[in-house]
Amino acid sequence: MRLPALAAAVAIIAAAPAPVPDPLEAIASANGHAASAHLRATGKRVVEGRTVTTVVDQLGATRVLQRCINGVCGGTWFDGSREWTFGLNEVALPEDTDDATLVERTLFAIASYAFAEPAFRAGGGTVARESSNRWRVRAREGADLVAVIDPATRAVQRVENAAGRAVAVYGREARAAGGATFALDRSGPLETGPLDEVAVAPGPVGPPAGAVATFAGDAPVALGTEPIPIVPCSIGGRSVRCLLDTGATPSAMTLVLAEALGLEPHGELEISGFGRFATGFVEAGPLVLGPARFERARFAVVPQSSAARFDAVIGSDLLGRTRMVLDRGRGTARFLPPASSPPAAPNVVRLTFHAGSPLVQTMFGPEGARALLDTGDQAVLSLGYAAYRVGPQWPVIGRGQAVGMGGVDDILTVQIPEVQVGALALGPTRATVRRTQGLAHVGIGLWDRFVVDIDEEAGRASFSPR
Repeated sequence: MRLPALAAAVAIIAAAPAPVPDPLEAIASANGHAASAHLRATGKRVVEGRTVTTVVDQLGATRVLQRCINGVCGGTWFDGSREWTFGLNEVALPEDTDDATLVERTLFAIASYAFAEPAFRAGGGTVARESSNRWRVRAREGADLVAVIDPATRAVQRVENAAGRAVAVYGREARAAGGATFALDRSGPLETGPLDEVAVAPGPVGPPAGAVATFAGDAPVALGTEPIPIVPCSIGGRSVRCLLDTGATPSAMTLVLAEALGLEPHGELEISGFGRFATGFVEAGPLVLGPARFERARFAVVPQSSAARFDAVIGSDLLGRTRMVLDRGRGTARFLPPASSPPAAPNVVRLTFHAGSPLVQTMFGPEGARALLDTGDQAVLSLGYAAYRVGPQWPVIGRGQAVGMGGVDDILTVQIPEVQVGALALGPTRATVRRTQGLAHVGIGLWDRFVVDIDEEAGRASFSPR
């Protein structure tokens, strides 16, 4: 090549524009690629005279939030797609997927800076720049949100919905070891509130292990003669009677049993029956339900019930570790490993969950309603007086009272022309109306006609004609 041509080529190369930096990479880098770090943030506040401790574990869009008040802990686990709730026994039960879940999928990807990493887009997420400091973000099957970025620090300041309203506001960014950014001020209905400090934690992020059940065979257990499922069991080596109550969480034992086991209640939690009262909890074990065994479990302490003779209530938090089959015709209860129910069983009803309690879709009026699947309720269907007043006001065929752990409640018995649970048509049904009840309940009265098979982990219940 001649020297003039060579000089011209060099000049052209020198004049070529420098590569434009990737603005998302700049955001991820400025925040220490926080999405790849397991960060643990903690905070402590005094609320109404009680110390509330909050712990948040975050890895990308996955998050565990745990709050403890006077030794009683509960929280949520978000796996990037779905939220799970856990309480006293730390058994994670799935929440129903709703609009808030769709927001969480995108919000947590933004708050963790996962949205700025290539893996977010490779996994089906979308990111589009609206202006110099606004990015429209949508996680896979998530809500459409806008991340507002501080132009000086490239930290997330605020997250808005499509209408421009704030979903979350962030501030007081802290740096963990390695440079990962975490906002200690976090406000919004789906956020944690203020935290005090953050550090890098070892290992993956996941829900607590919780109470674990082991199984030795599948021998049935004899049901009592009561209209609700009560079976013989043992706690701490002592033979007692246990009520199997999917409508209760947490599990509980009577004060009389706690004293007999030499256990002193501690902590503070609130229990609702036909009223509300504060109580403590105890830890005991092993709990043996036929072939199912829990080495340790925690129980709220409740007064002795005058309605039925039982010493402990095994609630949804522990029953969620089993598949329970109640056959009143044979007088037996069976406890099997969870997620072992056949998906093609007759009259399968899908379970959803709220606050750790199983719900089923029902029809008993002009509109459908979600109802608590409550084996501790002896009715086929029960509902609150407020719901009865706004409904068709079916004819009253009886009046009386019901006794619960929290007190006495006035009840009406009404005749509903048609009731349906999932796809299961029950026809004309007597229902109980309670003055203090809120959510409708589908109760164990169904076992007069069906074998009831509840598998919470599999998310289904089935009802086989007797």
